Parts: sequence; structure tokens; C-alpha cells
Amino acid sequence: MTEFEMYSLLVGFFLPPALAIVQQTKWPDQLRAVVAFLACAVAGAGVAYFQGDLTGKRFVTAALIVLTTTLATYRSFWKPTSVAPAIESRTNIG
Repeated sequence: MTEFEMYSLLVGFFLPPALAIVQQTKWPDQLRAVVAFLACAVAGAGVAYFQGDLTGKRFVTAALIVLTTTLATYRSFWKPTSVAPAIESRTNIG
């Protein structure tokens, strides 16, 4: 595993709690999905940038690794342990 892949995986693992701060439980599922997708794209760009190679291929690779890891860890770790839902409920506005 390369350093680039490792950082992409780490960012993807820790992104769901950060997303839970922003996302609101009253938002429709489509909006929540778009926000998560955009956050993964920005995180992928950040990984590629800080690895010194913000090219199209590296950005797409990082964004896809971050997206896949974020979705997998949310469903298999953050949601079942109630960490992400607890953060969402405590950060709801209104």
C-alpha cells in the first residue's frame, strides 16, 4: 500500500463523524447524499494536494478511495456504534 492510498483510507475513515456535524437529520436523503459526495471529492482533492500531485488521475483515485471508505465505515462502524447518529442529533439546528 502506498502512502497516498493510506492517507486516502485514513481520511475516509474519519470523515463520517465530521460529516455528522454538518448534516442535519431533517434533510432529505438525496441532499445528505450530495453533501457526502461533495465532501468526499473535497477530501480527495486535499489528499492529492498534500501528497504533491493534484492531477486529474490522482484526484479521482483519492476521491474514490475516500468515498468508498467513508461509505463502508459509516455503515459498518460509525452508524452501528451510534457515534455518527449521536453527533447528528446533537448538532441539529432548530
